[in-house]
Amino acid sequence: MNDECLVLKSRKAARAITRRYNVLLKPYGLQSTQASLLFCIGGGGFHSISSLARQMDLERSAMTRNLAVLQRQGLIAPDKTGQGRMQVFALTPQGEEKVRQILPVWQQAQTEIRGELGANDWQAVQQALSRMAAIG
Repeated sequence: MNDECLVLKSRKAARAITRRYNVLLKPYGLQSTQASLLFCIGGGGFHSISSLARQMDLERSAMTRNLAVLQRQGLIAPDKTGQGRMQVFALTPQGEEKVRQILPVWQQAQTEIRGELGANDWQAVQQALSRMAAIG
């Protein structure tokens, strides 16, 4: 059963990938979820914490905790246009600098994993993950 268990295999894969990114991001005081969140906030296109949580497929409570960490670090601040459930965050100048610092690290992780998988498997994994996310 475990040889074909999608839950077990997907969780093991997710943990392995997360560990890889977290090791590279540790010197910057971030975890992979927080780095992804900074990228999403920097990219804009969300109108509330709930819409950002949906975009990242995170529970709203987990999103709120991660936003609080980034806000305490001075990397994000509430945008003056939103309030309450419609609150929107933006990168601070320190947050923009942190994104500039971690982007090469993020790209390094991507490049390493792509090299380990090979271009064909990398593309197949990307496509499979997108299809799997869509079934949820």
